[in-house]
Amino acid sequence: MTTIRTAARAIIRHEGRLLVIRYRDERGDRYALPGGGQRHREGMEAALIREVAEETGASIRVGPLRFVRECIAGPGDRALPPEFHQVELFFECTLERPFSTDTRGQELDPDQEGVEWRGEEELRQLCFFPRALLDAFERGQEFGYLGVV
Repeated sequence: MTTIRTAARAIIRHEGRLLVIRYRDERGDRYALPGGGQRHREGMEAALIREVAEETGASIRVGPLRFVRECIAGPGDRALPPEFHQVELFFECTLERPFSTDTRGQELDPDQEGVEWRGEEELRQLCFFPRALLDAFERGQEFGYLGVV
């Protein structure tokens, strides 16, 4: 039986930029918002606070739910396991104290290379996921379903 994984992502802004995780593998650099999978018996807010701390070392306050997106592996997809199906919830978050990207999380994701502040236009020039999030920001959309990737 295939299970659907739930994950939370943090939208953290500072001086017009977003906090992102930089990953590197044989295909090059890619960027995503901090966050990750929810554990059994863990609330979504607790999962997001834990994931952000693990990846970045930052302490956050979780705000309102802004967007939902699904990621489903397609036929012949080489980047994802064939049965992969994940629902991601994007929350607006704030830092609880000053934060430096020099701070390292304690449990980095595989291929995680760093933590960076990047502008939305800059992210459009990079391999950033999900691009639909940048499109929603550009349209002035404050909440909604970002679709299936």
